[in-house]
Amino acid sequence: MPPLNSVTPPSFANPYPDHDWDSISHFVYLDPLVLYRHTMAVDVGDGRKADFVVGRDYRVAFKLDGEDRTITVPRGMTTDLVSVPRLLRSIVGQVGPHLEGAIVHDFLYIAWQDIPGRGATDADRRFADRLFLRAMRAAGMGWLEAHPIYHAVAGMGGPTYRERDAPRYVAIP
Repeated sequence: MPPLNSVTPPSFANPYPDHDWDSISHFVYLDPLVLYRHTMAVDVGDGRKADFVVGRDYRVAFKLDGEDRTITVPRGMTTDLVSVPRLLRSIVGQVGPHLEGAIVHDFLYIAWQDIPGRGATDADRRFADRLFLRAMRAAGMGWLEAHPIYHAVAGMGGPTYRERDAPRYVAIP
């Protein structure tokens, strides 16, 4: 099987709020998550590999301060599923009810790189982390399951969020 080739980032609507916000509610998954696993992992730098690619546009909807919003994760986005350190994988696996939300979270951690004039901001990271919490709760995770994952991501995700990733998107058959 030939290697996956990096492609120009797809165009997409800015997924981040353009104003200060207070609450995220009514989160729903609009599409089933389709992942494509290639026999050759995509090198995304710093010794990290992305074994999976989003196989089809993946949409979620929610209310941001009562306003309807939709985010589309583009087909071809690379992912390592849930980024859990090996020592913690017996507690939190790379797959589970948090996976779909983690894919949206992954997208929000890289999307700023493909929006002209936008940089990595604390406000956008906070939005990504809080949306991830809502996504986990919408997937049926209880408070005691979702909150420790959210707090781990919110507490340790800063360096990952600010890193530039390449490739972020690949061409898939």
